Amino acid sequence: MAVLLIFLLLSVSFARDYCLQAVENPYGEPYIDYAFRRAVERAVLEAGGRLSCKEGSKRVRLKVESLKETPIAFTPQQRVSSYNLELKLSLQVEEEKKGFSVAVPYSQPTGGLGDLPRRKAVDDAFGIIYLQILEFLGRR
Repeated sequence: MAVLLIFLLLSVSFARDYCLQAVENPYGEPYIDYAFRRAVERAVLEAGGRLSCKEGSKRVRLKVESLKETPIAFTPQQRVSSYNLELKLSLQVEEEKKGFSVAVPYSQPTGGLGDLPRRKAVDDAFGIIYLQILEFLGRR
């Protein structure tokens, strides 16, 4: 038990601090900002880091490089019913930069669903690239 406690204390003392800056998103999509930040925060914590913006913390820049929604299916009334959400992101820790890219299809059926299918597609996209973000941050 004492060995486990010592190991836990040592791992906490060697944890790196990361300071996440605001998401740079020229598309003005607040849910993408939220999902991106949430995924990176989760990856930092899972990689053994801490979220702190004190002196000596590694600065992390989050940027949405491109967002494109391409119609891929139409209804008989010539309305778009399905889209392909293409998202390109970049994550920069200090001087090292890594790009991520993902494409996720989603359907926008008629009715009162509003923005829910699109948000689900954004969540699916971040679920796909989460392991890549975790791997990138885990190497720091």
